[in-house]
Amino acid sequence: MFPSIEPNEVGNSGLLWLFISYGYLLFKASNLISEGSELLLLVPSLAGLVGGVVLPLLGAVPDGAIMLFSGLGDISTAQETLSVGVGALAGSTIMLLTVPWGMSVFAGRVDIAPSAKDDKLCAHYSSKPKLSEGQSLKNSGVAITKETKHA
Repeated sequence: MFPSIEPNEVGNSGLLWLFISYGYLLFKASNLISEGSELLLLVPSLAGLVGGVVLPLLGAVPDGAIMLFSGLGDISTAQETLSVGVGALAGSTIMLLTVPWGMSVFAGRVDIAPSAKDDKLCAHYSSKPKLSEGQSLKNSGVAITKETKHA
């Protein structure tokens, strides 16, 4: 139905070229969407509409395109390819949630040592510096406070 490129027809160098060109196109498209959304937020009368409707819609279009194109083709193979599309969508969403969370935990870690009152380990947010130089991951971390627990 649609033209496709068979890996055995283009060879390794052709596959590398396809990989690089597709990655470049995705990079440029992502930058254009990002710049356009920032420009839309500059219009004060439309900022609420843009932030609440347009930007989430622009973020969902690539995901919808993945689902659409993974379901195209012969009906007998559509279920299998659609499950691959759903798996890719779920995996990308999980990655987009996990990576910033992990980075924020790593960047926000402080020294952990026994408290003066009892032998419980606690995070020392009030000490200076908050994270000693050369501190290992075993002796540093984050703590959940009342403010963050009920936020």
